[in-house]
Formats: sequence, structure tokens, C-alpha cells
Amino acid sequence: MYHFKSLFLPMLLSASGALANVVYAAEPYDEIQRRDLSLIQGQLNQVVTVLDRLEARQAGQAGQIDLYLDIPRVRADVHAIQRGLDEYLSPSRMPPRRLEPMEDDVVGRYLGQKP
Repeated sequence: MYHFKSLFLPMLLSASGALANVVYAAEPYDEIQRRDLSLIQGQLNQVVTVLDRLEARQAGQAGQIDLYLDIPRVRADVHAIQRGLDEYLSPSRMPPRRLEPMEDDVVGRYLGQKP
């Protein structure tokens, strides 16, 4: 039991530290994070180039190999990641929100009936 406690506390502290770093890095205006994500975008573009070469090579070996890489599926996954990064780095404008009238507000109460 002592061994479990001695391992648990350092793991808990390291996990909380890692979580704090993730929360800090999640700030959308963090310049370092934006540069890192831009770097990842460039690397994903290189992956797409490699996929193009692999696809051409596999097409030349059609019928000769039994095992192949499902390149259209990999390409779709890479494009989904790229779209997600693009949307995160340059989000579209948020739509205006509808304001709910407050109690005794003048909105929509211009007409009345005679008793």
C-alpha cells in the first residue's frame, strides 16, 4: 500500500501540471500555439505529397501486392484534420445572438386593448 501512495502523488502532480499546460495552450490567441499549428499544417501538406507518390506507386503495382494502404481514407482523414486546423486558426464570425426581453422591457409591448 505504501508503494501505491508513493507512486500516486507524483503521478497526480504531473497530471495536474500537464492539464495546466493544456489549458494554458488552449488560449486561442497564444502566438506560440498558432505557430505550432501552422507548422503542423505545413507538415500535413507534406503528408499529402507523400500520399500522392504512394498512390502512384500502388497504382503501378496493382495486382502484384496483396496488402495495400487505403490512401483515399487516409487522405480524407488528413483533409479533415486540415479543415479543423483552418477553422480553429481563422474562425468565422460568430452569428449575432438573440436578446431575450427582460421583465417589464418595452420590446413588443406597444399595443394594448381597452378594458
